[in-house]
Amino acid sequence: MLFDPKPKEDPKDLFDREKEMERLKFGIDYPMTLLLGIRRSGKSSLVKVLTKKERCIWIYLDLRKFESSTFISFKDLILELEKVINVSVPERLRKLFAGVRGVSIAGVNLRFKWGGEGKVEFSQILEKLSEISEKEGKRIVIIFDESQELRKLKGYNLLYPLAYAYDNLKIRFVFTGSEIGMVYDFLKLDNPKSPLYGRAYTEVTANPFSKEIATEFLRKGFEELDIKVEDRSLEDAVDTLGGLPGWLTYYGFTYIQERDHKRALKKTIETAVNLIREEFNNFLKGREEAKERYKTIMTVCTKGCRWGEAKNAIEAKEGARIDDKRFTELLNNLVKASFLVKEGEVYKPADVMISVAFSS
Repeated sequence: MLFDPKPKEDPKDLFDREKEMERLKFGIDYPMTLLLGIRRSGKSSLVKVLTKKERCIWIYLDLRKFESSTFISFKDLILELEKVINVSVPERLRKLFAGVRGVSIAGVNLRFKWGGEGKVEFSQILEKLSEISEKEGKRIVIIFDESQELRKLKGYNLLYPLAYAYDNLKIRFVFTGSEIGMVYDFLKLDNPKSPLYGRAYTEVTANPFSKEIATEFLRKGFEELDIKVEDRSLEDAVDTLGGLPGWLTYYGFTYIQERDHKRALKKTIETAVNLIREEFNNFLKGREEAKERYKTIMTVCTKGCRWGEAKNAIEAKEGARIDDKRFTELLNNLVKASFLVKEGEVYKPADVMISVAFSS
């Protein structure tokens, strides 16, 4: 069902995502794939369908749990990996980890030693997973969902074991990300000093639906439930919410409960605004000294703005000049976090609901 708040891994959830799915299938034949798209663009549905359709051992690390954290430790990463391997890798294969330094087996579960002398190395875990892949004749795919959160990892450089695995092991990696610039910042694929520099990768983008596709998405969803909704209501919903599947799905689910277009739309907008503000507050963690400047930029840019307009707004508010380089850094951080996009010389919200959140 398209409007299920917890969508099942059903190909119908993809709607017109066939091209993206084909590129993802192509990508997991090779070491590294990036699946990018702003929040609620449908990346999770793509990944869920892929894991159902392809015969692989999937290790899915949901890094959204660290969105409100200011940093991630090696312990956090290793314990998350331990938990997922114990769920995703069959018991008979988990036993093959016996003898790996820093790994013990308690009953049927693996335990990774994350600190002190004799701690497990991330590369050793990857080596063992690669052995399992060869033994089983199955690809092992590690998905780092919302991988931009890994830039918060302190005291450990994950890029070195990733580069080692890329060059030597039979492991596939999928990095998804809503804060697109932050994903690139983490992987440093274009930085000659980065361990991953020069490595080839497949990039897949989950774009918002066009107005026509978004309207059809809603229509099909209601048809599945034998619910008749007037065309003008569907068009109004799309005009108001834009083309992101996440907001459209929430509207459809809410309409089923309310059976009233205006109430469903109002509730969807309120929910969207609250979620976006929460995400923005998470973005501001560690950036508190520039909090008001970031808010000013977002407010000025709700309908689109140029570099000079946003800079002038900050200077007018503070009654003092701001360094050009520092201001550009603030603006670029908002673009990297996918709150703003740059089109030509104009900066504007990446999604219509972001505009609403900062206009309210």
